[in-house]
Amino acid sequence: MKNRVYVDRRPLTTLFLIEYKNAILLLFSFIFFLLFISNENIPQGMSIHAYHALVIFVFAIFLWTTNLIPLAITSLMVMGLLATFKVLPDEKIFSFFGNKSLFFIIGAFIISAGISGSGLSKRISYYILSKFGDKPQKLVLAVFFLSAALSHVMPEHAVAAMLFPILMSMCNRLNLKSGSILGKYIFYALAWGSVLGGVVTFLGGARNPLAIGILEQTTGQSIGFLEWMITVAPPIYLVIILVAIYLSRQVRASTKDTQILKIMFSEGGERIGKIHFKEIKALLILIGTIYMWVFESSRFGIANVALISAALFFVLNVTNWEDAKNEINWGAILMYGGAIALGTALEQTGLLEYINENYISNMNFSTLSFMLVVFTLSVFLTEGVSNAAVVVILLPVVMKTAISMHLPPTLAVYLVAVPSGLAFMFPMSSPPNAIAYSSGFIKTGETAKKGFILCILCLVVVMAFALTYWRAINIY
Repeated sequence: MKNRVYVDRRPLTTLFLIEYKNAILLLFSFIFFLLFISNENIPQGMSIHAYHALVIFVFAIFLWTTNLIPLAITSLMVMGLLATFKVLPDEKIFSFFGNKSLFFIIGAFIISAGISGSGLSKRISYYILSKFGDKPQKLVLAVFFLSAALSHVMPEHAVAAMLFPILMSMCNRLNLKSGSILGKYIFYALAWGSVLGGVVTFLGGARNPLAIGILEQTTGQSIGFLEWMITVAPPIYLVIILVAIYLSRQVRASTKDTQILKIMFSEGGERIGKIHFKEIKALLILIGTIYMWVFESSRFGIANVALISAALFFVLNVTNWEDAKNEINWGAILMYGGAIALGTALEQTGLLEYINENYISNMNFSTLSFMLVVFTLSVFLTEGVSNAAVVVILLPVVMKTAISMHLPPTLAVYLVAVPSGLAFMFPMSSPPNAIAYSSGFIKTGETAKKGFILCILCLVVVMAFALTYWRAINIY
């Protein structure tokens, strides 16, 4: 019997629109942009430069949200548009690639490459899972706490990518099927642990250094590595404990014997072999780096420490440039340069002042309602928009509003940057979610429900700490 050939009988116009819908949408967006940017009837009291900054800002939000073109390309285009329409001087716009926050991010990527390339992170993972992974509950909790801990010193996406093949191998050895309770919560533990651990320090994700860069560029103020941890760690650690209790109770229903993992890890240990000198060097550099960030960041600066530490990985022959350049997300670097330029343009053209005086100042926010609105908006906006884009979209306006309410701009950084990293609901919300979803053990509908509950939990816990603990340590 001959194979049947399927003939698509839909109209040619429909097929054309499906195939080229992104290109068509991008074309219309450019047309609307040109119509608005050339409009001479600008709002009364707004300068032409502020109006141009506003149009470019809205255009960038549309492109970042729809992802019609890569985020980095949008940011580069934003810098070109800012220069073309003379929103800021050319030399000032392109100087933002020299922002120290960007160099901190580059240094952090290289440190991550050194730790991963030396084999240190893999050895730590195998050791902890082999010691604590002999029972279902212990296995899931080991994955959760390990991913959270590693995300303190490595980007969360790198942690998830590193642990994923190890966990898939475990599930295959245990012959876990797609409906397995144990398999499902192993990968929930991976995603949730990576996301929660990634907001505690500057190393878990580049959004935190980006927020600090916008703060420094706008106000001249900054937040140190230790200061960030002292503020953010207590509420997030409480959330981690509560999530760990939830995971433990859910996995209690699974009776799958995991003793076979002892054999697997023993074999894995033999493959890894004895600890190498490179791993020792990587560990010493990491310990020294964390010490300098925690105790000497105000003296030397976190970016300078990151760059020197990154250089040591090359000087001591822990990694090479080929491995390091593959680890560096150059797209993120390009995006953050454009994002900082756009945030500065909104401030220096007077646009934020105009919005604040004509709209926001009339809303009469209380401190509580202000914090609640900003946190809620950030945590749910990041489910559909890049967390870095959330920082760029919200932080400049929120900082200006905080200052008008006689609140420190540093509070605005915490209220935007922390929740922008807490994405749990959808696979596309964050790289750890996408990686965990690709395992086949996690379903989208269930993830959305559990993720929504996690978002509400984070909102309640962080707001409780913001109203008590943050006030006690003089954040505001």
